[in-house]
Amino acid sequence: MSIQEEAVILIGHGSLRSASGASMIRIAARLRERGVAAVVEAAFLNYSRPTLAETVEKIVAAGGTQIIIQPYFLIAGVYVQNDLRALIAEVQAQFPALSFQLAPVIGDHPALTTLAQRRVEAALEEYHMSSPALCLMAHGTPLPAANAPLYAIVGALVGNLGLATSCVGYLDCNTPTIAEAIDQLATSGIHEIVALPYFLHLGRHVAEDLPQLIAEAQARHPATAVRLAHHLDYDLCLVDAVQGLLPLAKPALQREMVTELCGPYA
Repeated sequence: MSIQEEAVILIGHGSLRSASGASMIRIAARLRERGVAAVVEAAFLNYSRPTLAETVEKIVAAGGTQIIIQPYFLIAGVYVQNDLRALIAEVQAQFPALSFQLAPVIGDHPALTTLAQRRVEAALEEYHMSSPALCLMAHGTPLPAANAPLYAIVGALVGNLGLATSCVGYLDCNTPTIAEAIDQLATSGIHEIVALPYFLHLGRHVAEDLPQLIAEAQARHPATAVRLAHHLDYDLCLVDAVQGLLPLAKPALQREMVTELCGPYA
C-alpha cells in the first residue's frame, strides 16, 4: 500500500488543562505537510478531545480503511501497554472493517536526545551554569523496565555536555522521587542542578507540580542552585522522531529530515 493511502492518528494522554495538547496537534499538522500520509490526525486517551473514537469516525467518513496509531508517549508504560491497547480494541469493535496498526512509542529515538540537549543547553546559557548535575524529571510508571529510555537519554546528555553527574527522579510510581533525587545530589556536594521536565505536554504536572517541587527543593538547599529547564514542548525534532517511527516512513524522507531539520543525529 502506498504512503498516501495510510491514515495516521497521533494519540497523547490528554489533560484537564485547556490546550495542553496543542504541541501534538501542531506536530500532526507538520506531518501532513510533509506528506507522510493522506490523513494525519490527533486524538487523546483521557480528558481532552477529540477522543480516539471521534477521530476514527472522521477518518472512516472520509473513506479510510487502514489506520496507524502512533502513541505520542515517551515510554511504553501502563497507559500505552494497557489503557491504549484496550481503547484500540474497543474502537475496533465499533469499526470491525478497519485495520489498526500500533506503532512504537517515541522512546530514546536520537531526535529526543537532540531535543533534550537543546533544552538543557538553553538552561545552562540562561542561568550561566558551567558543569551542573542533571536531574531528569519524569512521570514514572509501575512497569520499571519501561523506564529504560530515560536512562539512555540521561547517559547521552551527560556524555555530550560534560555534566558533573545525573539522576532520574519520578513524580509518581517509582523511586527516587524528584524531591529525593534532588536531595541526593545536593547533599553529595553538588552546587548547581539543572532540572529537565521530561514531559511532552504543558499539563498540570509541568505547569504547577514541577515548579512547586523545584521551589521546595531550593528552599531545602539554599546553597545549591536548582534551575528549571523548559519541557520538551513543540520542536521539529519531535516531528522527526514521530515520522521516523511510523512504519510507512520512506527511507529517503528519513534521511532528508535528519540532515535538514534536527540532525545529524549520533
